[in-house]
Amino acid sequence: MTVRRQNLRQSLDLRLTQRLALTPSLLQKIELLQLNRLELQDMLNEELLANPLLEEVIEPEAPRDLGLEDAADVEPPPPEKPPEGAERDSFDEIDFRYFFDEYLDTGYRNREVEESEDKPSFEAYLVRPPSLSDHLNWQLGLSFVEPRIADVASEIIGNLDEDGYLLLSMEDLQSLAGCTAEEAETALRFVQSLDPVGVGARDLRECLLLQLSALGLQDTLAWKIVQDHLPLLECHKFKEIASRTGSTQEEVLKAVEAIKRLIPKPGQKYNPEKATYVQPEVTIAKVNGEFIIIQNDEGMPQLRLNAGYRDLLKANGVPGDTKAFLREKFRSAVDLLRSVNQRRQTIYKVCACIVSRQKDFLELGFSALHPMLIKDVASELGVHSSTISRVVTNKYVDTPQGVMELRKFFTMGVENSDGEELSIVQVKLKIRKLIDGEERTKPYSDNQLGQLLRRDNIFITRRTVAKYREQMQIPGSRDRRIGYLF
Repeated sequence: MTVRRQNLRQSLDLRLTQRLALTPSLLQKIELLQLNRLELQDMLNEELLANPLLEEVIEPEAPRDLGLEDAADVEPPPPEKPPEGAERDSFDEIDFRYFFDEYLDTGYRNREVEESEDKPSFEAYLVRPPSLSDHLNWQLGLSFVEPRIADVASEIIGNLDEDGYLLLSMEDLQSLAGCTAEEAETALRFVQSLDPVGVGARDLRECLLLQLSALGLQDTLAWKIVQDHLPLLECHKFKEIASRTGSTQEEVLKAVEAIKRLIPKPGQKYNPEKATYVQPEVTIAKVNGEFIIIQNDEGMPQLRLNAGYRDLLKANGVPGDTKAFLREKFRSAVDLLRSVNQRRQTIYKVCACIVSRQKDFLELGFSALHPMLIKDVASELGVHSSTISRVVTNKYVDTPQGVMELRKFFTMGVENSDGEELSIVQVKLKIRKLIDGEERTKPYSDNQLGQLLRRDNIFITRRTVAKYREQMQIPGSRDRRIGYLF
């Protein structure tokens, strides 16, 4: 018998790869972006209590330009030189003057509209929050997907529990929707790609893996723990997880911190509740014949860096642990203020894009609402579609046509024979107008409604007419006739 020897060699292999680095600052920006105004207000109040370097401006100062004297007043002395051979702390590279000039000045409120201008009544802010089904069906309606897959996806959405989990097995789904196994899997993957991330999962493991995948963390320890060791994680057996994964306990605890940020019940945010009051993020008003955007800061905590702790940061003789604590809180405060400012700018840019595209709606109402897709606005602003989705969900704007959710501006279109594109909202209004004008003893069938729409150069199928009619909760022709007779 011949034994072959394998030569083992050590070598260096240089590879260039791209990976998404999810820093705490980036995660905070994402979290802030999806909060509505009331949620943001609560979050800022909590941070105000937790971080001593933050303070609230009780009486906002008038805007002013900082002069040389102001700059000299806030500029700290040069940082102490580190001992030879020691690494330089990156904190020493921070330009304190920039941050204190930026965040000590609080006069940034929009004053284009006088404070005495009449505001909408409190009752105008009363709305019913969208349910999980409403939110998912809205995204389904804006997606380009095959009609057959869309029907199966609609069945899936209708069979999600309040936490966002699928109640049916794939076999039951095939039987209910009359589809193949491949169609069921395709439709499920589509639903799982919608917001909120993790919806459509069949168990907790799949829900968490969907969220990790969306964050680009497929090849990480967190992914491996969720996929292979979830029961151990639930029992907090971190040492055993470290042993089985060949990791240190510190690495496991760091991965667990990432897992803690995931949402085990993604559908809970959209559970239908009692009617609630909302506060618009912005107001779109017409001033001197032009539409302007006014960001609503009323009632929102106006935060800035505390000048007293600034002196401690640059003072000598302060204990090392105290300085380390202040440095950590300083970084946290600056990250928060940056994230809040970026959130304001992103919402403003999206609203500016809406104003430029929907001026006819702002003047005339829903009959003049133009088709507009999330991906088009994302492309115009140079951001990902998921960013726009977070911006427009659960946030409201006060317009000349009333208070409405930002996402209501986004609707797909139907092209007529003249090449003009009408929004689905406009088509629905035409269908409702035809039904309102029909003879009660001879109501129009869906096929007849489709033929009447062709007179206005709108060519849609009978099936599409039925879908739009059902979405408006209008009964079929038979039920409308019976309702009239009895």
